[in-house]
Amino acid sequence: MPRLAQTNPWWAALGGIGASFLATAVVFTLLLPATLVDFAPLSRERAFELSGLAGSAAALVVARIAGGWRAAAIVGVWLIAAVVYAISQSIQTFEFCLRALCPLGDYPTSHLDAVIRQWPAAAGAALGLIVSARAWSTRTGTNALLEATGALAVSSALVAVIFRFTDVRAGPIAVLGEASAPLFIALFSGCLAAAAVVIGIRSQIPLLSGARFVAVAIAVEAPYVVAYAFQREPRELKGPVLIAVIPLAAAIGVALVGAGVARLLRSPRPR
Repeated sequence: MPRLAQTNPWWAALGGIGASFLATAVVFTLLLPATLVDFAPLSRERAFELSGLAGSAAALVVARIAGGWRAAAIVGVWLIAAVVYAISQSIQTFEFCLRALCPLGDYPTSHLDAVIRQWPAAAGAALGLIVSARAWSTRTGTNALLEATGALAVSSALVAVIFRFTDVRAGPIAVLGEASAPLFIALFSGCLAAAAVVIGIRSQIPLLSGARFVAVAIAVEAPYVVAYAFQREPRELKGPVLIAVIPLAAAIGVALVGAGVARLLRSPRPR
């Protein structure tokens, strides 16, 4: 793991949330092909639930190293809230399926099953606490990229709650999935702007941090890239174009906005 900077607990918690989303997105993308083949051994829902193990562990490790136990506690509250929301949505799905015929899918079979499905998140939290308890060396500076990713994750999670998406931990992925609608294009752009503002405030080299943000944008859209690769119907031009353009556009936009915010904040004040 690259060395993290020791920083304010709130910024460290934001960085932990960013690390949680990145770990979740990467593991989910790696598991996704197993859900798209014939006679799939794993459902898409279970793949995302399993990826929560990596997300919880990464969140607590990063927060603890960068901001101490206070930051880890803040991230713990975030993780508990996210899991409770996911359980409540699963319970609503279960109750709906009792009243109506649900389409084919891996749905909870009871209230208890909706809770048990979140065991990977609990296991990941325990693993994160164990790993983060040891001593880690830190550096001076900030964790601008992780903090910007956290801002993207938190702002997208708010959108997910407002529109009743299934899981707030997949906020950026879910919002991007609705990008064919103008409203969600604007909302996704707003979430990227929140990340850019954090880069402008926290990064010493905003343009470089903005350029590195392309990795975050790729993580956001990676599940759609994998799903598109497994599609069997005739492929349209729109998919590949979006796959190529979104990371580049996101990186350029975040870099320019971040640099502008940094210049505004660091310009000398008139006396």
